[in-house]
Amino acid sequence: MPLVGSLSEFPLPEVLLLIGSRTGRLRLYDAPEIIPIEMDLSEGHAHGLHVGDSFLTERAQIVAELSFMVETGEGMFEFSAQPVISVRQNEQLPINELVMLLVLHVDEKLAKQNAVLAPQLFYMLETAPPEMEIDPDLNLFYQQSRQLLAGGVRSEDLAEYMGLEHTLVRLHLDNLHQFGFVKLIETSDVETLREMMLQQEITQKSNDFLLAVEASEMIRRSGKLLKLPSGK
Repeated sequence: MPLVGSLSEFPLPEVLLLIGSRTGRLRLYDAPEIIPIEMDLSEGHAHGLHVGDSFLTERAQIVAELSFMVETGEGMFEFSAQPVISVRQNEQLPINELVMLLVLHVDEKLAKQNAVLAPQLFYMLETAPPEMEIDPDLNLFYQQSRQLLAGGVRSEDLAEYMGLEHTLVRLHLDNLHQFGFVKLIETSDVETLREMMLQQEITQKSNDFLLAVEASEMIRRSGKLLKLPSGK
């Protein structure tokens, strides 16, 4: 018996995770201005996307087409368990990875659409990060990026500085944000914080210089007091 539901009640990423490792065909339909889409699934992997007369196998094409369904949040889904004939083993895409790519792709599109209206967002270290153990890979990323995060940095700039894929950097930053290691702040707040940090650095250097001068003066005076008078 087919599994049928509304995408307004069950978003596509949740539907994909619900199907999990089942084998069959997922049909997406009744979305405004979007033609029906059918996707072949087998043992937790997506193998191809039927859009009209086209059969798409490239993951970028699959993510781009499915992202429209995620954005609208409307339509229906129907999953029918059946053997998949059009399986191509060298082009399979794990469902978990597909869900992650979908969410990130939609987030990127929304961020670009809102870029003109909203201020840029920067990631910055929390002043008091939580004392907890995190995934070793995430912890390595955290340690390697702490210096850049200390002053606030955009995710795309951080990816460029570290020589990593932006998708991976965004995923790590989102996880660090959820765990409370970094915070999101707006452009104006970053500029204010950087000015405060610069002023604190200047003040600290000035204080260090004054302390060094005072210490030097004390040593000079102590030397004079200890100096023995010449002659007999």
